[in-house]
Amino acid sequence: MDFLANLKKIYVIIISSIILVMFYNIERRMDSFEHRLELATGTVSLQMYEAIEHYSDSFNIPKYIAYNIAYLETRYKGPFDFDYNPYLTSSAGAKGPMQIIPRYAHYFAGRKVSGKELNTNINLNVKISMAMLQKWYSIHHDWVLAAGAYNSGRPILNDYAIYAGSNKQYKQKWDKID
Repeated sequence: MDFLANLKKIYVIIISSIILVMFYNIERRMDSFEHRLELATGTVSLQMYEAIEHYSDSFNIPKYIAYNIAYLETRYKGPFDFDYNPYLTSSAGAKGPMQIIPRYAHYFAGRKVSGKELNTNINLNVKISMAMLQKWYSIHHDWVLAAGAYNSGRPILNDYAIYAGSNKQYKQKWDKID
């Protein structure tokens, strides 16, 4: 009987130790995550991340499509991309993080949108981008063709479209904080 009682005590000690180690590990990971989130708070890269998360859900755009296009257009590399510059204008006149051409923006925004607003309003720019992608997808019923149309104005299978529509490992290019 003593053997079973001792075995039970040892078992309780082992289980308690495992629970303590797991709790410590969870606490450590939460502290690390909170630290990384604190570093990102207020950055344009986090604002871009939040906008893509929100509007890709709102317009039913697969995440990999949205993030691949952000990468292709302005080299966006995730919420910890502290060097990210969304305020770009292409040689064709496309503006902002998702490179929207101003003359097409009003249709998707439901109002007149200035080039300056497209260049500086990340939420609006991403919203218009996701609306455009959804429209192209509703016409072609294929994300690769929709990406090609987003890039060129017509449903083509170029390198841009193939990358945007097939790279499901988009987070591999993201900047990380260890």
